[in-house]
Amino acid sequence: MTEGYAKTTSGDRRGKARGRLALLKAALNNLRHHAAGRCNICGKITVFVCADVVTSRNNMYCLFCRSLSRSRHVAKVILQEVAQGVSAMCEIPEAKKFAIYNTDTLDAFSKALGKSRSYYSSGFFPGMKPGTQMRDRVSCQDVEKLTFEDGMFDLVITEDVLEHVRHHERAFQEIFRVLKVGGHHVFTVPCFFDRPTVVRVDTSGEEDIHLLPPEYHGDSIRGKILAYRTFGIDVFDLLRRIGFETAVDFSRHLDQRWGIFDSYVFISKKVACR
Repeated sequence: MTEGYAKTTSGDRRGKARGRLALLKAALNNLRHHAAGRCNICGKITVFVCADVVTSRNNMYCLFCRSLSRSRHVAKVILQEVAQGVSAMCEIPEAKKFAIYNTDTLDAFSKALGKSRSYYSSGFFPGMKPGTQMRDRVSCQDVEKLTFEDGMFDLVITEDVLEHVRHHERAFQEIFRVLKVGGHHVFTVPCFFDRPTVVRVDTSGEEDIHLLPPEYHGDSIRGKILAYRTFGIDVFDLLRRIGFETAVDFSRHLDQRWGIFDSYVFISKKVACR
């Protein structure tokens, strides 16, 4: 059973209530770091609420859609490079019909685009068969073995996902497969731009072998999730071998009007079929 479909227990409710209270306290403690602007996902004039100055890319929540700084940076890149002519992601269903796949069922993109017949989203739920439909255009997927048809999408979005995938090369290849020629993969991953990828776990066998002390990141479904690697400059060679042309957009001072702080986003274009 998946989050959002399982019955909520009293413990779950208490945990969510504690989480909301902690967020409220953090927001009050960081009042001077909140910022006003326009959200480029929900399209509303809003206040971006700071919960943690040090990790601002992972908060600066929009009051209306609760989008993160890094999500709005992803939206900025999409609106500049892929969906020109609209000013916010919520306008895409009416203004530009193209097929989008997002590896998150609960984020601000799914709130803004979920009603579009060309928008698909997924989560990975251990114990559930990949391809299982939870509702219309929402499914369980293993990004290493996607069940979608070849060339199905114009755009794939993954945010801080691929560092948690055992075999990231397979995931990039699968994303390449389901994209149309000329389609884009817009994504975020932690990356060192001055050194090679840091491999934290040996995944060459059936079981994980830790090469470095385990590093876990927060996860809305499982609580925490293992990071297998921190990407490095060699990721560009990997993407080029697969068939992508890749660039990186680094946040600028002007991006703060959309509540984007201390962030970078990769954009890979599928230039040809393999």
